Amino acid sequence: MNDIGRNRFKLSPRGVMLALVSAALSESALANTGRVDFVIGNVQVTQADGRARALQKGTELGSGDRITSGADGRAQIRFSDGAFVSVQPNTEFDIKEYRFNGKADGTESALFGLFKGAMRTITGLVGHTNRNKYQIATPTATIGIRGTGGIIQVNNDGSTLVVGTSGVWSLTNNGGTVDVPAGTAGFAGTNRNALPRLTREGPVLPPPQPRTIGPLPPTYVAGDLVNSAGQPVSIVPSVLTSGPGYAVAFFGVGGVNNTVIGTPPFAMPSNAVFNAAGQLTQFDQSLTALTTYKLGGTVADSGTDGILSWGRWTNGDVLLNGSPFITLTTNEGLHYVTGTPSPVASMPGTGNFTYNLIGATSPTFSNGASAPGVLNSASLNGNFSTSVLTINLSATAAGTTFTGSGTSTTFTSTFPTFNITGNATSVGGTAGCSGSCFLSVQGFFAGAGATRAGIEYQITGLTAGNYLVGAAAFAR
Repeated sequence: MNDIGRNRFKLSPRGVMLALVSAALSESALANTGRVDFVIGNVQVTQADGRARALQKGTELGSGDRITSGADGRAQIRFSDGAFVSVQPNTEFDIKEYRFNGKADGTESALFGLFKGAMRTITGLVGHTNRNKYQIATPTATIGIRGTGGIIQVNNDGSTLVVGTSGVWSLTNNGGTVDVPAGTAGFAGTNRNALPRLTREGPVLPPPQPRTIGPLPPTYVAGDLVNSAGQPVSIVPSVLTSGPGYAVAFFGVGGVNNTVIGTPPFAMPSNAVFNAAGQLTQFDQSLTALTTYKLGGTVADSGTDGILSWGRWTNGDVLLNGSPFITLTTNEGLHYVTGTPSPVASMPGTGNFTYNLIGATSPTFSNGASAPGVLNSASLNGNFSTSVLTINLSATAAGTTFTGSGTSTTFTSTFPTFNITGNATSVGGTAGCSGSCFLSVQGFFAGAGATRAGIEYQITGLTAGNYLVGAAAFAR
């Protein structure tokens, strides 16, 4: 058995009770945890005492817990220092030791083990002042942190691949250490005495699970909800209705001249028109004069949860103030997400919230030369106490995987719109970054209390002046 994090211990019933009581009395006990943001498919957690159970959203995790995912399993864990770990299918991941008491005072540590499969990670406060405090052990190497994000994969033979998506990571075995700058990949083979090396081969993550596009099912079906007299209560329709006051984040590029649709890519408030399926068909944008976009063709990737609506128009004409503007092809699109912006009075003044992805459009290249891609993952974190808004996303198109992260530049807790800027990297394919790639995001909060968020994003700086665009919807 491998010596990396494999040791297990068992507590007697009395020992278990003492441990629980000690945790309850300790001020720092609740800080030394990770919380599961979401679970898809078959994922299990095995505790240090050997007990195993299905992993569920909201489960708290700590030192000694092992996460094992099946072929259809994925999970995202958010740790109390702000770090994230995304466990991929067919993966075995250990929390060997995690300690964080609310500040980086030298007692903190985040030591993990990855025995097979793959994971994405974005670091938090642990490791910012001492890189030895954040490490990931694999069967053939130890990965250190001098950055904020990375993808790690253990191959079937135990060899290790890592790509740093930001900052600089280190890959170490008995042969020495190699630094892995952002956008490059490092490899440690099965011979632990051979120095790790940089490689053109990057981790290849399993494709995302198929996602049903369309309205989310209501919590109750007709006849389930009754009043005190036992009479059925009607259910509010789950589609948006036409009218004023909508925010619309939108962007697209199309036509023979790659004309931009959306400058600026935001309309608020807007008079919006929806069809019977809740898909946006027309909206206004007020610049120096009122501009009306009328959308035609085919709606792809559309969905709604009754608060937000999102989609991509393709294969048709976009009219501007009643005149032909752009004809979109199959590989092009106008991406949008729309909803009623959160009332200013309901915006949270404090609190730190994570927004998980509930729907997205297939990202498209500005030159329309390749088929639409897929948004692999995305998460949004809003700290309303400090007015800090961050985003992390990953998208794959034309065989290239793009990973971007950014921090808000205009976010305040009293206004529902925001901008985010940051950097992006690419791995694989021929459509990647020509040098430095940049991430630009425009969005808004929707629903009372800012329970939803909608964005459009652009990754610029790709080869031949090309860039990638898409839209996404989030809920907390």
